[in-house]
Amino acid sequence: MTDQTPETPEPFDEAEYRRRQRSRANLMAVLLIGLALLFFFITIAKMTILK
Repeated sequence: MTDQTPETPEPFDEAEYRRRQRSRANLMAVLLIGLALLFFFITIAKMTILK
């Protein structure tokens, strides 16, 4: 049987790693801002209902 796994690992592409890292960071920022806005609007809605 032949082993299909390569003997040498793929070369590390730092540019691709940084691109993925930046993409994840941007996604996390959007999610956190969205969550903060959601909490803000829920709080405003509760304050207007209670008055």
